[in-house]
Amino acid sequence: MIVNLNDTHMSCKEKILSSILSKPTTFMKLVSESNCASETVEKYLSIYLDNEQICQKKSKFRILYSPELCEPYLDFFELLLNPTIKSVILILLKSESLSQIELVAISDKSNPSVSRALKLLLDKKMIRRNYHAPYSTYEIIDKHKIFDYLKKTIPTIAEHFDQFDLCYPKPTIFINVHT
Repeated sequence: MIVNLNDTHMSCKEKILSSILSKPTTFMKLVSESNCASETVEKYLSIYLDNEQICQKKSKFRILYSPELCEPYLDFFELLLNPTIKSVILILLKSESLSQIELVAISDKSNPSVSRALKLLLDKKMIRRNYHAPYSTYEIIDKHKIFDYLKKTIPTIAEHFDQFDLCYPKPTIFINVHT
């Protein structure tokens, strides 16, 4: 269930709890979406955390989530806070296997950034590497599982996934590579 944080009838306290229980979020995103002062958000978070109505994970970002959310979903959400990883996952969900150069071209991310994302996703066993001399392609191992993770953690992307369109590389990218 997606919460409408623009509902003027909801208090900050209600918006904050509803939002966190519906999907994991970062502290800054919660402040931004709720239109509540960060001090107010912090005040209600401490109440909800003390009452164990919500949980938090502190890493590079402060992630707030429902106690019912399983750890694999939380790990997936944390992984997708990296924009390159999010791009690679979405592109591979929408396509068949692709080479690293295709992922770079489609995502418009740097080659080193895409390389790090692929290595991390390989280490997490979310994608597989298919060797084709002299290059490799990458694909998601279990698209249904990853899409399920996406529905639980970022429902707005999952609900609008059909509208997501891969813009295949502009010809100029390949011209520049070969000159």
